[in-house]
Amino acid sequence: MLFEKIKPYLSRVLFVLLSSAIMVFFSEKTFWYVQGYAIFELVLFYSIPVAASLWVINLLQVQRLSGIVLIGGLFGFLVEGILTPIIYEAGLLDPIMPAYFVGWHGLLSVVFGWYLIRKWLVEGDWKHLLLSSSLFGMFWGIWSLSYRLPESILEFEGYVQTGESWLPGAWPALDFAFFTLVFTGMLMIGHWLLGQGLWQSRISMQKWELAILAGLLAFLYAFQVFPIVPLGFLKLLGLILLVIIPLNIQKKCQNDGCILESLAGRIQFSQTIPLLVIPLTASFVYGLAALFPPPENLIRLSFQSIYAVQGLIGGAFFIWAWVDSIRTCSTDSPINKASSGDQAINIPMHEVIGEQGD
Repeated sequence: MLFEKIKPYLSRVLFVLLSSAIMVFFSEKTFWYVQGYAIFELVLFYSIPVAASLWVINLLQVQRLSGIVLIGGLFGFLVEGILTPIIYEAGLLDPIMPAYFVGWHGLLSVVFGWYLIRKWLVEGDWKHLLLSSSLFGMFWGIWSLSYRLPESILEFEGYVQTGESWLPGAWPALDFAFFTLVFTGMLMIGHWLLGQGLWQSRISMQKWELAILAGLLAFLYAFQVFPIVPLGFLKLLGLILLVIIPLNIQKKCQNDGCILESLAGRIQFSQTIPLLVIPLTASFVYGLAALFPPPENLIRLSFQSIYAVQGLIGGAFFIWAWVDSIRTCSTDSPINKASSGDQAINIPMHEVIGEQGD
């Protein structure tokens, strides 16, 4: 009897934790392998912005891809604006860091890693899984080469000397391959478990749950951000509004429903096998660079190019999501539908008579 009462809460917690593990893979483990194998505390910390993002999906009944892009932006803003103060480093009015985090946390972690992979798994679309896994693995391998640069090694060795746990520098190719395999395995298991009945088509929360979530967000902000950037909340609130406004526009102009419902379905572990292409291609690129080391200036150029392109793509997709929200509402709103209906009714009578005579 007790288990039946707490089962809905446990299901929500597991859904959030598994979604958090998937996003940690893309937001953290892909970003810097020199972080090593630390994982549990990352999943727990990330589960807070993940829970908030999932709650907004349900609250505002997100149904469109543009809505998921906006949710990805929200997730990135919460991660880098509450768990860390990174988003404020270039100033309160800087648009570059938010755009970059839409590109990384938003498009990579939420749109690709959580939404599209889930969608393709449910649909059994192994072709898209293979292609995207190949491209992402190549990206991961190229991105990881930047940590063998002298300035990167010097930076992370400085962190180690202050007591932080980092593993700076180039790793042996087999060590890197094992790292990519372990955490891709986590990604596969996470999606598989979600496909074993843990996926939530609705994630509404009780008032006390929302109070706990809001309290955790406020607590983290107070200790992680406020002492460093006292006015940072102004930028954070502005960024959150840039997400909520278009999502609210979408909600007003669509039927009831939520994208979580369309992603429901069972997944067999064998369906996740195409994801193994990720560690294979990433390890191949990394190992190839160990055998034939590229010039350091080429590595720097690739790192800077990826950084710039992600910021541009993140900003472009965020703007597109706004445009799509407004355009969709202007074409699909009940008012427009009613007006088009009126136009159909108010056909001149002589035209009707003429058609009948024909």
